[in-house]
Amino acid sequence: MESDPWTKDDALLLDSRQRIYNLIDQNPGLHFREIQRRTNLAVGSLQYHLDYLVKKHLIKIEKRGKFTRYYAVMGLQLGEAQTTMSLLRQESLRKIVIFLLTKKRVNNTRISKALALSPSTVSWHLDKLVDSGVVEKKRRGRKIFYKLTNPDEAANLLRIYRKSFVDELVDSFVGIWEELGQ
Repeated sequence: MESDPWTKDDALLLDSRQRIYNLIDQNPGLHFREIQRRTNLAVGSLQYHLDYLVKKHLIKIEKRGKFTRYYAVMGLQLGEAQTTMSLLRQESLRKIVIFLLTKKRVNNTRISKALALSPSTVSWHLDKLVDSGVVEKKRRGRKIFYKLTNPDEAANLLRIYRKSFVDELVDSFVGIWEELGQ
């Protein structure tokens, strides 16, 4: 088998490719359209460069539901936290996770009222979070309560990648979290 003479530096010689790689490295778990919005590259050009970076093993792809998310191969490795990061990249799920970080145990109704989302929407998102192992549910009498399985992991991801979310709710949460010395 012939080895590839290309290096990481060779693969990132083009400015647009370097921008894409740096964006993914600093913002793990972005999906295609978000990368396109942030780089302002044409769809075809972006797809070409992403395919090239995948082929050169500089970025990797994770397909989950309707989204394909991108991660740097040599960047900070999220390991098991990659699932949580992927879910935090979705606005409604992120709002639910942040709400759960601020409360001990809550039910669907309380989440629904606090976030101004319909109960069925909250239920659908909670099922997704439970299925992924990020949230656990416990039945108490007739009510079901939810809590994060690893709140420190979620809080740390929000704190470390705060700027990558471009979300005032994340900024507010992280500010309060840091003030409390968490």
